[in-house]
Amino acid sequence: MKKYFIGQLLSYYKYTLTLGWKISKKRVITEFLYTLFYYVDYLIISCVLIRAIFDMAAKQADYQKVMLYVWSIVGLSIAMSVFNKYYEQFVKPITDAEIYSELNRMLYRKACQVDLECFENSEFYNQYMMAINQAHVKIPGSLTSVCQMMAGIISMVAAFAVIYQMDKLAIIFVIFPILGNFVFYGILNSRVFQMEKENIVFGRIADYVNRTIHLSDYAKEIRMTNVYRMLKKQYDKAIVSMHRVIGKYTFGNIILFWLFQYFTFTLLQEGALIYAGYRVLVSGTMVFAQYAVIMTTMNCNTWTLLNFADAVMETVKNKLYVEQIREFLEYEPKIAEDMEGLIPQQPIESIEFSHVWFSYQENKYVLKDVSFKLEGSQSVALAGFNGAGKSTLIKLLLRLYDPDKGEILVNGIDIRKYKVQAYRALFATAFQDGKVFADTIEENILMGEHDDKEMDSEKVWKALELAGIADEVKSWEHQEKTIMTREFSKEGVVLSGGQNQKILAARAFAKDCQIAVFDEPSSALDPLAEYALFQNIRKFGEDKLLFFISHRLSSVQNADVVFFMENGRIVEHGPHKELMALDGEYASLYRMQAEKYRAENVNENTIQKASGINTEGEGKEETVWQKGENMLPQM
Repeated sequence: MKKYFIGQLLSYYKYTLTLGWKISKKRVITEFLYTLFYYVDYLIISCVLIRAIFDMAAKQADYQKVMLYVWSIVGLSIAMSVFNKYYEQFVKPITDAEIYSELNRMLYRKACQVDLECFENSEFYNQYMMAINQAHVKIPGSLTSVCQMMAGIISMVAAFAVIYQMDKLAIIFVIFPILGNFVFYGILNSRVFQMEKENIVFGRIADYVNRTIHLSDYAKEIRMTNVYRMLKKQYDKAIVSMHRVIGKYTFGNIILFWLFQYFTFTLLQEGALIYAGYRVLVSGTMVFAQYAVIMTTMNCNTWTLLNFADAVMETVKNKLYVEQIREFLEYEPKIAEDMEGLIPQQPIESIEFSHVWFSYQENKYVLKDVSFKLEGSQSVALAGFNGAGKSTLIKLLLRLYDPDKGEILVNGIDIRKYKVQAYRALFATAFQDGKVFADTIEENILMGEHDDKEMDSEKVWKALELAGIADEVKSWEHQEKTIMTREFSKEGVVLSGGQNQKILAARAFAKDCQIAVFDEPSSALDPLAEYALFQNIRKFGEDKLLFFISHRLSSVQNADVVFFMENGRIVEHGPHKELMALDGEYASLYRMQAEKYRAENVNENTIQKASGINTEGEGKEETVWQKGENMLPQM
């Protein structure tokens, strides 16, 4: 077990130095020299210089020779101090920024590569958050600790040699701080880390409440409901739990800290003082010069040993954090973003699901033996109740996940054989839960894919037109250059849910891809806006394989084929008219929604008449369910 731990520790030291060297060679070299010079400077002044002066005085050496020696030592000390100031004031701040920047780049790059399932795994997500939050502190801290250990070993060996040369028995006093630091302080540190680990969950709950209280996303709910009481209850429970954990460790930690202090300082300093005093004043076996050197060297060695033990304990403590950072950075995704493979041949002539099974949790299948084949340019609607597997089917098609069983074929080739980035480039996507970013509307639509200014502008405005939000954007002062959200700009716009969905739809419209996917792109839109959007989606998808999901079945009836899903299976499929004639689950749900819509219209007209509002002529207008190609069939 001990060998295993030492092996882990050595592996950790190697990883820390390798990572530090990779990011900044200058930092590793100067950090080591800075730490070494700190110890050497202390050792030279307290041990070498004092001993040399006493020896020269005992031999009645020439005054000029003594002063030359003294000034040589002082000059060396000044040179080391100048270097240390250079490190503290110049090298460290610059390399701290380099390490912070490069570590974030590495973590962000990895975050963009890890499998989507990792973000749905609470254990992995906790590890990821700890890596993100601690990396810029723990990696430089670990580098400092490793350098302190290496420099401390050199300094302690030199100090031990000085003490041993003068008095072999005095070495016994070095054992006390070793016990204090490596036994009692070691146990104390491991308990503190365990305490912090147990409090991570409660700390996250408290942080969550802190975030929700001050973020604008939650402001309306907090003011219009009693949710603050619930949040405060969560916060109070988290704080009480944190106090309980701290209380569990407090008494033992106090005892261990007292033992650490007693062995490290009291037994060493008072014990060495009594021992050396006895030899000088009582037995006469030690001269005052030796006494002075032993006491200063012992004191020097105490602080060196203390720093060394601190460095060891800090590395043990940091090791657990750094190991999490290391595991995250070295995580090998199942679907790597840079995975090589075939480049998909265009045009896309077919998409096939062949006996596909998939589960987020073992043996709890969300998709069950799904099979279908699509050829040419078709529009495909996925319909069904919540949890039927519609969005999961899309995630598998986009290769955000891989099937547990079965295969997905594009142009007759298993999509796992394609280069991931090249395969995903086939898709234009808009998701119900898609996000807008704190940047311009233009950037939120182009998403980093630029051609030239003129083409980009034309592409953006065409996409905004299709999404039905161009007129609104034109009315704003900065138009497509308007910043979205007020995260970084007080001039930013905060859009409604429906407006945000139109921007997300525009993002898909701006991509010239073979396959388009719209997953509930209109859930926040009113029926008229939804109707207009789906008209443009169908227009956009005329020469593409088009997939879309909508909870309003009025939007799916003009699709070439409708897949009605239930409990992870496609239970009905075919054109809208065929499914209505089949008179199954799809037809039943469609009629239910149609009746609900008619009832809402009747109630609205009744209210308008009761209020004296002129509704004359409104009965002649077609509803959204009746517009276009006789959208509400006779039943």
